[in-house]
Amino acid sequence: MRLHVITPALNEAENLRSLLPVLLSGLPPGSQITIADGGSTDDTAKVLSQFPTVNHLHCNRCGRAQQMNEAARLNQDRFDAVYFIHADTRPPEGFYEDIKKAISEGYPVGCYRFKFDMWHPLLWINAYCTRFNGLACRGGDQSLYLSMQTFQELEGFRDMRIMEDYDIIERIWEKGIPFRVIPRSVTVSARKYRANGWYKVQMANLKVFRMYKAGAPEEEMISRYRTMLKPW
Repeated sequence: MRLHVITPALNEAENLRSLLPVLLSGLPPGSQITIADGGSTDDTAKVLSQFPTVNHLHCNRCGRAQQMNEAARLNQDRFDAVYFIHADTRPPEGFYEDIKKAISEGYPVGCYRFKFDMWHPLLWINAYCTRFNGLACRGGDQSLYLSMQTFQELEGFRDMRIMEDYDIIERIWEKGIPFRVIPRSVTVSARKYRANGWYKVQMANLKVFRMYKAGAPEEEMISRYRTMLKPW
């Protein structure tokens, strides 16, 4: 299986410095890593120059959905599947084999559970819930794999500035495409919780999720989220 691993990034040099060795160590020949760069002004280019086999794509537009689509549509015929993972997320050892096995067993789409990179009882509850297959238990932090055929059938992510990961999962379920939550965990940065506290992050996530389900405009959701949380 030829896997295209895609990480959307904007000023994530330090995270990429530690993520890329993990990704490279798990990929066989014929696979590819692309950093879909939304216009970084930090040391991203310098970091990527140390990994010559990694493709540094300077995207035409900034926005996670747009960056992921642009990268995934490059040389689509070369790959059997695509795996989207955030710069501050670390996949488990053997992630390639996990994805290959899930697809071979009839699950062309899926994600991992997650755990945080720090211990807190409330964060543990958050992480525990990711083993369940409900929309509120999903999210881009868990990473997402799709067979290339499925990605093409869905026409990728919609042109959204927020909640694009929930949208594509809803469309997957609406089409009845088998979806697997791989019973292992990626490790997710808790930097948002460190900066804001558990309660504030939970309230912001819940508010924006409810706005999304009610059909609120993207600008309203983005504005509310930025108002409720400080940058991390």
